[in-house]
Amino acid sequence: MHKKKWANIACLITAMVWGGGFIATASALDTFEPGTILALRFSGSAFLFLMLVLIRKPKISKEGIKASVLSGIFLYLAFLLQTIGLKYTSTGMNAFLTAVNVVVVPYLSWIVFRKKPLDRQFLASGLCLFGIGCLSLSSGSFSFNIGDLLSLGCAFLFAGQIMATEKAAAVLDPFLINAIQMGVAAVLSLPYALFIESWPVSISTGAWMSIGYSICIATTLAYMLQTWAQKYTDASSASVLLCTESLFANLFGFLIFHEQKTWIMLFGGAMIFLSVLIVEGVFEKKEKTNIDWI
Repeated sequence: MHKKKWANIACLITAMVWGGGFIATASALDTFEPGTILALRFSGSAFLFLMLVLIRKPKISKEGIKASVLSGIFLYLAFLLQTIGLKYTSTGMNAFLTAVNVVVVPYLSWIVFRKKPLDRQFLASGLCLFGIGCLSLSSGSFSFNIGDLLSLGCAFLFAGQIMATEKAAAVLDPFLINAIQMGVAAVLSLPYALFIESWPVSISTGAWMSIGYSICIATTLAYMLQTWAQKYTDASSASVLLCTESLFANLFGFLIFHEQKTWIMLFGGAMIFLSVLIVEGVFEKKEKTNIDWI
């Protein structure tokens, strides 16, 4: 139980770090183009994870490597849509729509693994769509722009990444999984950054600090914490705690960028978060030993 408490705290810290990652990315976008940010982020993180793998020297599994490569492809595409989307929408909207991936996962599992969603998962999907509607109609008219659409698309890709990672984690060392998926994402991001985008003429210290945070904290440290935590806590508790990332992103967006929040936006965000709680079965009756999060 002691390790589970620390694992849940690690999940909460990871969510906070990811929430700050939205702010760091938004800040970096003032200087770097989206593909360049991803190339730097994934390349730097892949290098750090590779160093850890060389120290640990884990066993290799062919099946695990294939799943990790697929996870890396999903990861790159998800972050690409998320980063580009962040140019056209607020950090809060981007974060909330990205959190939809937790609701999407059961349906992808139904299609891929033939696992039919539970009744609570159907309910959660309806609430999630309602919440998205509240966010989109917050200005008094339907305003689901291209940034919101890209952010929602990245949620589906993150759902695919979660499924691929789950398969890899069953047979492969977590650090090796991260090294492979970050490496794949880095390779995929380099051509776009090198041949389509341009390198900025001048780079401020603040921009480099944002990139450094994205590499060392929001990617390497966050994924290290997550993989460690999920050894000692159940998936339901971990998923719920990790999804508070969107709440931290909104909080940071309000405090740092002074992004305006309306009551209807707050209500819509609450509905999306409620759908996440429902799909994870938080409100189902459980024994006392299973509901102690922290």
